[in-house]
Amino acid sequence: MKDFGAEVRASMDVDQFLIQAVLLLDVQETSLEGIVDKMLHKVLEGREHLATITEAKDTLFTHEQVHLLSRTIQGTYMREGGGFDYDQSWICAMCALPSLQKRHVAVARLKHPANMGRTCHEVRFFILVLTPSKEKGTKNALETGRTFATIFADMDFRQRLLEVHSEAEFKNVLLKHAQDLAAEQSNPAHQSPQPEIDFPRRCPIAQGLCDDLQRRLSHYVSDYIDGVVGHRTIYKTISTIFFLYFACLLPTIAFGALNDNNTKGKIDVRKCIISQTIGGLSFAIFGGQPLVILMTTAPLSLYIKVIYNICEDFDLDFYAMYACVGLWNTFFLILFSVCDASKLMKWCTRSTEEIFALFISIAFCVDAGRDVFKNFQSYYYSSECERPTPSTEDLAVLIRAANNTTDVLEHALPHCH
Repeated sequence: MKDFGAEVRASMDVDQFLIQAVLLLDVQETSLEGIVDKMLHKVLEGREHLATITEAKDTLFTHEQVHLLSRTIQGTYMREGGGFDYDQSWICAMCALPSLQKRHVAVARLKHPANMGRTCHEVRFFILVLTPSKEKGTKNALETGRTFATIFADMDFRQRLLEVHSEAEFKNVLLKHAQDLAAEQSNPAHQSPQPEIDFPRRCPIAQGLCDDLQRRLSHYVSDYIDGVVGHRTIYKTISTIFFLYFACLLPTIAFGALNDNNTKGKIDVRKCIISQTIGGLSFAIFGGQPLVILMTTAPLSLYIKVIYNICEDFDLDFYAMYACVGLWNTFFLILFSVCDASKLMKWCTRSTEEIFALFISIAFCVDAGRDVFKNFQSYYYSSECERPTPSTEDLAVLIRAANNTTDVLEHALPHCH
């Protein structure tokens, strides 16, 4: 279910679709095919010319001969004696069509309860969600269906909808219930506290490091055993090894070639592969997370280039400088882990990541522009390009001189008869 107090998209979907939603009240059809066919004609006719009823029905149903809905959302409730059962009074069907240009939602209130399958014996409300196939994740069929499924999960709300007599009243009740849900779920008393593992507090120094060790201690062995124990686990492990081998090797070769060019051969592809292998194995063994992939990235290549330029400017040994940078980096990482400085990361939002990615993109674009300019200077530019452009008078003089030369040649050469 969706949290209307936290997810802004849920309230936006309700406000948007209430304006143009298709409502069918007291539908006489009782068969699943008849209800879906009537709703599709109501939704798609005159709006989406490229979308066909047949295409939508093929996507909604699992098989042409057996009419069972392929993707649905349905409510459940707990029984008194244990277990759960389905709420059979409503169902939400979803599908994504490549020919749609925008999302559509249709709600049908049936005149009589209809049997729509094993878990839908007494359906009174049928919600149909149609979305484009290329819709982004927050607007796809599942998220839109979850929004309306959360609203229809309330039994009292469904009873009020059964008593309305017009589409305007139906929309008002729907909007009022969505607003009540947002107000209720925004209340701090409604939010359940997140369970936290409480470890005894001793010394604030390295407390986070000790807590992480206690959390991970019971999983260290399983991180390795789970890769070889179980049905078909060996095959999955081998296929994953081959996949990760090529997924890690190709970027390493690419950035290794870039580092080779930036450092004049001081760090080449072979050294990048060896260093990445040693770093990945060390992190997997001592870090307790063997599935974490450590690769050479674009920021690291830029940083290596900066270090090399500093060494060239101050006449320093590159390898000694690079090793010193690594040692200082190790010192700061240990200091940050001991002081629990990772807690500051909660203040880093997505904008921080986007700004950093923008900086990396600009840096590579500038380097590419420099290489293009250097290539032009080497192979296309010549000293002839620096000569001044002749003026109009100079061109006229050259043309007259050429004409005079032609006349002289014509008089000097003998005429052939």
